[in-house]
Amino acid sequence: MHGGTHPTGTPGSLPYQDGAAGADGADGAPGPQDDPAALRAELEQLRTALTRRPVIDMAKGAVMAMTRCDEETAFRQLSQVSQQHNVKLFDLASALLADLREGERPPRRAAAPPGRSATPRELTRHYWTAPRAGQDPPR
Repeated sequence: MHGGTHPTGTPGSLPYQDGAAGADGADGAPGPQDDPAALRAELEQLRTALTRRPVIDMAKGAVMAMTRCDEETAFRQLSQVSQQHNVKLFDLASALLADLREGERPPRRAAAPPGRSATPRELTRHYWTAPRAGQDPPR
C-alpha cells in the first residue's frame, strides 16, 4: 500500500493521480477520465461556473441588503423567480446587478407579477429594484 488518500478520503487507498488504482472502472473498463472529449466538456463547464458564481454571489448580497434577509433566503428568492419564470439564474442575477449599477428607478411595479415571458430585467424590477408598492419579494 502507498498510504495515499483516495479522492473520497478513504485512508490507505491509492490516489487516482498515480494511475495505479481508480484509473479504470471497477471492471477494468476505461473510466470517464480516459475520454478527452468528456474532460474538455467538464473543463468548460467548470470555467463557466467559475465566471458565473461571482455574479450570482453579488446578486445574493444585493438581495440580502435590499430585503434584510440571510444568504439562504436571498438565494431561495433568486432561485424561485428564476424557476417560476424559466430564466437562467445567471441572467436574472446579471439583470439585477445592471439595474443597481445604473441607479435608475423604473416606474412603479404593477400589482400582478410579470408573465412567464418576462425578461430578466422586468423580473428584477418587479421583485427587487422598483420602488416598493406594498409587495414583498418571494420568500
